[in-house]
Amino acid sequence: MNEVERRQLKDWLASPVHNRREEVCRLFAHIDNYLHHLRLPLDREQVYRSLYPSRVFDDLHLRQLCHYLLQSTETWLAWRNSDSTPTPSLLAEYRARGLGRLFEHSYKKAIQTLEKSTHRHPEYYWQHYLLARERYAWDSARGRLGNLNLEHQEELLQVALLGFKLRQAYLSLAPQQLSDMPVNIPMLDAVLANAATAKQQAIPMVRIYYLAIQLYRQTEEDAVFEQFSEAFRAHSHIFTTDEARDLLLLGINFGIRRINTEQGAYLRACLLLFQQGLDTELLLEDGRLNTLTYNNIAGIAIRLLELDWASTFLETYRTRLDSRDREAVYALNAARLAYTRRDYAIALQLLRTCNDLDFVHQMSARILQLKIHVDNQEIDLALNHIRNTRTYLKRQPNTGYHKENYRNILLLSEHWCKRPAYDQEKYHNWLTAVKNTHPLTERAWLLGLI
Repeated sequence: MNEVERRQLKDWLASPVHNRREEVCRLFAHIDNYLHHLRLPLDREQVYRSLYPSRVFDDLHLRQLCHYLLQSTETWLAWRNSDSTPTPSLLAEYRARGLGRLFEHSYKKAIQTLEKSTHRHPEYYWQHYLLARERYAWDSARGRLGNLNLEHQEELLQVALLGFKLRQAYLSLAPQQLSDMPVNIPMLDAVLANAATAKQQAIPMVRIYYLAIQLYRQTEEDAVFEQFSEAFRAHSHIFTTDEARDLLLLGINFGIRRINTEQGAYLRACLLLFQQGLDTELLLEDGRLNTLTYNNIAGIAIRLLELDWASTFLETYRTRLDSRDREAVYALNAARLAYTRRDYAIALQLLRTCNDLDFVHQMSARILQLKIHVDNQEIDLALNHIRNTRTYLKRQPNTGYHKENYRNILLLSEHWCKRPAYDQEKYHNWLTAVKNTHPLTERAWLLGLI
């Protein structure tokens, strides 16, 4: 818990409405002090002695107190995540007691609170439906039969349930991209048919969920991805932060998979999603930017030759990286940028600082150094570097797809360096190999050597 949360929990425990055991407050204060202020480990006997200086240590009693503290904490956590909007259950109480003025006031307040929120997710429509149902119960009980909202209830219920179903469907379909295990989603075709109607497509929530599902079901993926990206950029604010992040990552991951299969048309749309994620801070977790995300954003921007933007991004978000590998990851991406600008000396200087990186980062640095030697026609240096990199690669266990890709890059680079200058047959064989070898993430660079 952060400091604000701990202070709120302390106030919660101090209220007799929530806790009548004063020693539970003292137990929390002791734990808070030791863990967050003194930063010392807890000792059960020392904790008990601080609560009861004159008593003999009683482990069972301490366990009971810890259990009470846990229960109170869980109740507080549940309360923090509860909806502060006047609930339908409160309206039901007023209705049952015939308190018309309070009913009308609370109903109006609940509607206003819902409308003030930017969220238009399934829960929004569900809450509207529950309020409409209470409105109907109140009006019908008083004989206002000409003003019943039955059709309005049906519409709200339809949109809410459609939203719940579509959201669950795209969440169920997404993991299938990582495994071959199918997931049975009952009534999905009927649900999608309803969601495809013009009336439902006019609702941003429905359209975004629908397009998210279509990404995994249709062959016209280019158009669907563009539509999804455009809809999400326009309406991401209608979702909670967590759900908006899930949808953003769904779109980004889909685009990255297509980019990795050499479908460059996805680069621009992916960068726009990344930029939106940065602007809205959806890509940040506790103020930090994931290393892989940092690499992907820099890589895509560089491939699109958005070099000034990439440079600004690298500097701006450098401090948002994990401090343990911040400088090395920054140096690697700055080297990639310098290489693209043909500042080879600066790129090599940056690569020399890329120490203590994991396998993928280390290999990325080595491949970049190889490209510099080949581009500069430093053949001896390139061949020596290939030998050293092969030795390093052999020592790395369980690297699967990555090892095969790097082996292909090293082999084809070596063949290029050793090619006879005027042997057209070997040249065409090499070119054919480059075009047909998979996986090969540096295919475009190798073809550019011609």
